[in-house]
Amino acid sequence: MTIDPNILIGGFVSVIVAIFGSAGFWQFVANQASKKTAAEITGIKKELAVMQQSEEEREVRNSRRRILRFNDELYNHVKHSREYFDDVLEDVNAYEQYCRKNPDFQNGKAVLAIENIERVYRECMKNGDFI
Repeated sequence: MTIDPNILIGGFVSVIVAIFGSAGFWQFVANQASKKTAAEITGIKKELAVMQQSEEEREVRNSRRRILRFNDELYNHVKHSREYFDDVLEDVNAYEQYCRKNPDFQNGKAVLAIENIERVYRECMKNGDFI
């Protein structure tokens, strides 16, 4: 017995049409695409969070550097304007807030500098000793 190739091809085409023409197939394709997109979005969100954390840490390290440099200037008897003090005290505030929110961050490096800056600021306020 021989099988007519046209019947085989016709049957194959019918099966293909049935598969691709069914709503279930397209729903499956849509679900797979949605899962892949969701996974990619989750990955992007994680990368963004890591980048934000890294940027915040870089900024707080820069604040700490400015705090330490300012304190060194105070020890070298350099006088400062009230505005400069206020700017450094904003760095102090940002630095301390970050340290409270991120207890694993090494924050003991500027404790004494901050205490000295605040002490000198109070003295300058009391004596009117800003430049």
